Amino acid sequence: MNAQPFTSFIMLGSMRSGSNLLEMFLNQYDGLTCHGELFHKSFIGVQDCQNYLGIDMEARNENPQRLLDAVSANNPKKITGFRFFQDHDMQVMEAALKNQYCAKIILTRDPVASFVSLQIAMKTQQWLVSDIAHRRNVQIHFDLEEYATYLTYRTTYYDRIAASLARSEQPYFEIDYTQLNDVESINRLAAFIGDRAGRATLNEPIKRQNPGALASKISNIEEVRRALDAPSLSERPPPILTPILESGTDLSRAYFSRNNTLVFGPVPGVPDKGVRKWLEAQNSGALENGFSSHKFAEWKAKNKSPTFFSAVRHPVLRAYNAFMLKVFATTSDSYIAIRQDLENQFGIILPQGKISPEHDRHLLERNGYGVEEHRISFKLFLIFVAANLNNKTKIRQDGKWQLQTEIIRRYRILHPDVIVLKEKNLSAGLKYLSNLLNFSPIYNWTNEPDPAFSFPLSEIYDAEVEALAREAYGQDYLELGYDDLY
Repeated sequence: MNAQPFTSFIMLGSMRSGSNLLEMFLNQYDGLTCHGELFHKSFIGVQDCQNYLGIDMEARNENPQRLLDAVSANNPKKITGFRFFQDHDMQVMEAALKNQYCAKIILTRDPVASFVSLQIAMKTQQWLVSDIAHRRNVQIHFDLEEYATYLTYRTTYYDRIAASLARSEQPYFEIDYTQLNDVESINRLAAFIGDRAGRATLNEPIKRQNPGALASKISNIEEVRRALDAPSLSERPPPILTPILESGTDLSRAYFSRNNTLVFGPVPGVPDKGVRKWLEAQNSGALENGFSSHKFAEWKAKNKSPTFFSAVRHPVLRAYNAFMLKVFATTSDSYIAIRQDLENQFGIILPQGKISPEHDRHLLERNGYGVEEHRISFKLFLIFVAANLNNKTKIRQDGKWQLQTEIIRRYRILHPDVIVLKEKNLSAGLKYLSNLLNFSPIYNWTNEPDPAFSFPLSEIYDAEVEALAREAYGQDYLELGYDDLY
């Protein structure tokens, strides 16, 4: 089974993106069951179905979770899922995106191809083809204004998904229509959800509805080519979930004191439990977190002279922690999909199976993964980070390895004067804050230690690691004043 403890999955796609075929493929795996469009506005699961597992449309709409519970209870030994489109109940999508036990599948297709396929289906009223003898071939007039509306609606939907995933830092698996004929891609998807058995072949119970070149399906093809500046109009994987550079203010990350005007803005990837405990002690109680813009405005009205502070870490240390906790490991909170992408796209060779950040190194070494292999893997990760932060990969820019200076910049949108403490001197920095604000000193304070990783950073660190880190994090080195780690 997958290291991710998923109990369900949601296939986030759009009409004519290949979701029917992908559902039929996934249902050929023993451990998975997909139940169709459970939250379509006009039916449940499949067309004309108004009552599914004892839940009717009214009951589903009043309490969507009741239907999901019924689906799970009906298949207790399987990981159950459903297909979701942008015109379904968006509350269901938001709940699934927040649910760490629900695997997220992002199904994409070139928007022009999807639009043409949708227009043909609407014209012929033929939505599935199981026998090519029954296929209806027609051309459509490509309405450019209608396409612009369609594209905006579709892009808004995928952007909403991408933004939510970036905020939650949960793993997801992206697959495109053009990959649906590749059994290995489907095997990787099934393994991500939780069925690692794999299949040599997959039965294809439905046929491609509109084969052939896009140009042959459009009556006003030359007008479309000129308008879209696309001479070939060939179908290609669309860059839907390209790396999202987190923007805004990171308001939801900040911790606010109830009893004083001190605010802590954590930087992802920098240990902060010790800082939060220090802040709780100064606050004499629990901190407030997850402020909305409205709540922040109310807080500012009551606290006229707040003190904002943050903590940063040496870029090499921070990158190594991100690598070990999120990429090297396959534990429940690691990034399984990104790990697979790095193996496929950047050639990183990592140990397989259930791997923890503190995995017994002797077991790893007996399986051929030692210090040298680990050093190479970390260097390749740093090469990936440099490309990722320069928007040269399709993998999202995760907060754990994003530029610290960029995160601090966003905190300064909240408050222009942010005191930045370095982790190496954090104890002295907190004493400085105590003196500045006339707080009572807290004696014997210590920060949380790093985990006892399988391979300590000191064993793999060399001049090339430092150079690669500087390539990725040059701005952090310059603006935060960091020298070489050792």
